[in-house]
Amino acid sequence: MAEGKKGRRGANGFVVFVIGILAVLLSFLLRVPCRVPEWNVSERFPGLCSAQLDPGDLSVTPNTMLEGFFTGGPSGDQPIVVGMFTSVLGWMTTGLAQAFNVELSANTVLDLTVVLTALVWVVIIATVAGLSGKQPSDPVVMAFAPTVLLVGFSAWDLWAVMFMMLAVASYIRGSPGIAGLWIGLGATVNLLPVLVLVAILFMAARYRYIGDFFIALLSSVIFFAAVNGPYMVTEFDRWREQFSGTLDGPAEGTTVWDVWNTVLAGPTGLSVDTAAVENLSLVVVLLAVVAVLLVTVLAGKDPSIVQVLLLLLLVYVLFGRDWSLLQSVWLVPLVVLARRSWIEFFVWQAVEIGYWATLNAPGGGWETQPVFQQWGWTPQDAFAVLRVLVLLWFLIAVSVDIQRGKRALLIGVHAKNM
Repeated sequence: MAEGKKGRRGANGFVVFVIGILAVLLSFLLRVPCRVPEWNVSERFPGLCSAQLDPGDLSVTPNTMLEGFFTGGPSGDQPIVVGMFTSVLGWMTTGLAQAFNVELSANTVLDLTVVLTALVWVVIIATVAGLSGKQPSDPVVMAFAPTVLLVGFSAWDLWAVMFMMLAVASYIRGSPGIAGLWIGLGATVNLLPVLVLVAILFMAARYRYIGDFFIALLSSVIFFAAVNGPYMVTEFDRWREQFSGTLDGPAEGTTVWDVWNTVLAGPTGLSVDTAAVENLSLVVVLLAVVAVLLVTVLAGKDPSIVQVLLLLLLVYVLFGRDWSLLQSVWLVPLVVLARRSWIEFFVWQAVEIGYWATLNAPGGGWETQPVFQQWGWTPQDAFAVLRVLVLLWFLIAVSVDIQRGKRALLIGVHAKNM
């Protein structure tokens, strides 16, 4: 019996790996037209062809590997923890090329950063599969999420999402120290994984056991300092500039405050002063976080950290100062685990695709449609409103789920029994 179980798990692991690779290949195929100069796709659809990932440098010698290990990789412009991987693998690739007399060029091997990002997505899918219990469809649905295929592989955010999900899985398995390790590493890419610490604090407040939080906090600080420390000591100004870049994510499109001023300010007669948005956003986010704490503490049954973390991310995305499509990528694995409704998931993804299209598709065609002329809205306004409504639905629905305790007991059951 034991061998049979191991065989099944191995087969499931192989299936997850294949699904992840197929998703990455599909994302790559979507961008193949960008590589055909005659089609001018990069000019007509810049959002499809643009990428924040700089080409990986494969010509890494032992000296340059050591130089780039703590300073953003061989190219010097990658997040530190990503640069560690690209430095080591670039050195290994260079050594193998020299051993087999292969000349490295842009056409010899795929961009190293793309290969690493593909493996990162496979790890995320495997983590969701481990938390899904008896829901094997969860990782399959998530693997081909349109938002991830369109924008997920164009930035470093997937690395931070991976560390966030590994932290969640570690906490569910009863290892807050390991969760802190992943949080500390994730914070070197983007500070959103720190919300896992807040979720752990809220869970500790519910169970009146603060030890898990302090263990996770101490572990995250230690590993964050271990990764950033050498760079901070040797080149503080350069580190500060690079670290500040992780705080300023790309703002593509609108925030909830922009939606209000564009759509509802006229009918209601109330508008939000753009100069006061920063302070107003901070106050609303803090009040919403307190509300999440109350929902967690007063829950009828045991909530899951997945649900609490999803509420915190929804609050941040909805009421924060910017709202990019990349932030929707952060929500994908949590929405899949917390709601487990294909209809809801694909309705949300359809809205995100529509909004992405209004940002990136050639303008002029949609605005001429009669329905938009009658409403007086642009297509982007319509999809912006729908984005807000969908996330508000998730916020309310997950809060109700926590109170009822129905879905919480299903999350992470498989992981606890491993």
